[in-house]
Amino acid sequence: MTVLQENETLKGCPYFSHLSEEEAACIQKNSYCRAYKKGQVLFDAGDERNRMFILKKGLVKFEKIDQTGTLFYLNFVKDNAVFPLTGLFTDENYHFSAIAMTDIEVCYLSKKIFEKVIQGNNQQLLFYFNQVSLCLKKHVLKIESCVTSSASERVKNTLAILMNELGEKNYFNQVVVPYPILMNDISHSSGTTRETASLVIKKLIKKKKIQYLHKELIFFDPAYFALDHD
Repeated sequence: MTVLQENETLKGCPYFSHLSEEEAACIQKNSYCRAYKKGQVLFDAGDERNRMFILKKGLVKFEKIDQTGTLFYLNFVKDNAVFPLTGLFTDENYHFSAIAMTDIEVCYLSKKIFEKVIQGNNQQLLFYFNQVSLCLKKHVLKIESCVTSSASERVKNTLAILMNELGEKNYFNQVVVPYPILMNDISHSSGTTRETASLVIKKLIKKKKIQYLHKELIFFDPAYFALDHD
């Protein structure tokens, strides 16, 4: 972990767009910015939920593994996200682990200060309520898209979700996911084996639908990955 000297907690982050100058100053004053290396853990499931995080740069993975070692929750957040949003004002512990998937820059502050600031701002509260609702809709979509009996279709749907959530369009009207996505994560999200996920991806590469090189995804035909639920 590296301490960042320049604290620009709120710069470019839409999650604080409704704060007053006084509220924004309070968040800024009580925030601490740090750089973490790829693979470092920000918190584990079961840890005391004492901090809110503002991701300034990079990719963070959320995961939870049960007592048998089976992964049963997986999600990602990218630049300018605030997390964890679920459990505001209620939860005492984190329900999942947060792991840096790239080198990241993140700011954090006490959850008590964060909650105290936003609870007096109705517009900001409504914004966070809407963000939690969007997260819920995304999780429902993931469930709906990945319960099909076809492993190939589940892998395709997982790729579609990654494209929609993490992708960025380039000049060629392709969609690039500029973060490393592990084959194991694709297979876990799809509820299938690594070998099956790899086979499906090889077929998609052969069809020139995607490129998967050095853990980075490029979608040559974004329309092919459109979900029926969109």
